[in-house]
Amino acid sequence: MKHVTLPQDLADYTAEGQRLLVVHAEDGWVEGVREGQYDFFTRLAPTLRAAGVATVVATLDTTMSDALLEQNHLHIIFGNRPRYGEKLMHVSPSYVWGFWYLDEVGININSTMRMRHFRPDGVDWGHAEWFYNGVANHMIAENMSRFEQPERVTSPLNPAQSVVFCQDIDDRWPREHFLTTEEMIRNAGRAAQGGTVYVKPHPYQRAETLEKIEEQANGDPNIILTDASVHDLIDASDVVITQNSAAGFEALLHKKKVITCARSDYHHATATARSEQELREMLRSGLPQFNDFPYEKYLYWFLSDHCVEPQRWDFAETVWDRIRDKAMI
Repeated sequence: MKHVTLPQDLADYTAEGQRLLVVHAEDGWVEGVREGQYDFFTRLAPTLRAAGVATVVATLDTTMSDALLEQNHLHIIFGNRPRYGEKLMHVSPSYVWGFWYLDEVGININSTMRMRHFRPDGVDWGHAEWFYNGVANHMIAENMSRFEQPERVTSPLNPAQSVVFCQDIDDRWPREHFLTTEEMIRNAGRAAQGGTVYVKPHPYQRAETLEKIEEQANGDPNIILTDASVHDLIDASDVVITQNSAAGFEALLHKKKVITCARSDYHHATATARSEQELREMLRSGLPQFNDFPYEKYLYWFLSDHCVEPQRWDFAETVWDRIRDKAMI
C-alpha cells in the first residue's frame, strides 16, 4: 500500500464515509474532465449526485492515482491502461465520436470486444439499417474523423488498389502489430502490380518514422504519399490497409474491405494479415468473402449494442446500472 497524504477535501469525504467515484484520467484528458468538456461525465454527474456519490478526478500514473486505486472506491480509468478490478471500469471515446467504451478490462484492442463473437442473425435489420444510415451519412457528409481532416476534394481522387493508413506503433510494447508500417507499404506496392497505392501518414507521425515512409514512397512511382481526407482516400481505394487504426473502422462506414495487420477489436469485419505473404495474397484475391458482409449490422452491434451513447435518453441510467452491477452495490 502506498502511503500518501490525501487533499483535505478528499480526506473529508473519506472520513465521513462518503461513497466516491474516482476518475483516473490520462494527462492529456484530465483537464478536460475537470473542466466539463466530455459529455460522458457531464451527463452522468446528476445521476451520481442523486445516488449520493461524489466524483473526484486524479491524474493517471501518479502516486495519488495509484494509492486511490488500492482503496475501496468506485473507479473509472479514462485512458489506455488495461487492468481488471472488482470496482473498476474503463472508458474512452470509441472510433466514432459520440460513442464511448464502457468496459471491464480496457479500451480498443484491450477491450472485451476483441473476444466477443459477432452473430449477424441476432441483430435486427431494421434497427441496424436506420442506425447505419444516420451515423455513416453524418460522418461522411461532415468529413468527420478521430482527427481533423483536410477539406474533401471537389472531384474524386484517381482510383487505387489500396490505401495504407499509417500509425506509429511499430516499437510499442506489448507488441500489437503483425506487420510493420514498412512491410505494409512494401507488400501493398508489390500486390498492386503497377496499380496505385495511397499512403497517408498519421497526423502525429514521428519525424523519424515519417522520413522512412517518405523514402519508401520516393522509391516506388506507384506509391503516392498524401494527406487527403480519409474519406476521399477510402472512397478511391478498393481495399483499406492498416494495423488497427480508427481509419480502418471508419472504412467500414463506407462498406469497404479492410485488412488489419495487428490485433484489433473490430477484427470481426476485417481480414487479418499475420505475414507479408498473407497480405499480398489477400490483396490479389480481392477478399470475396466480404462481398456480402452485413456492415449495417456490424456497426450497430459494435457501437449501439456494446458502446454507450451520451446523447441517448437512458445513457446515465445505463452507465450507473453497469457500474453498480460491477461493484455489486
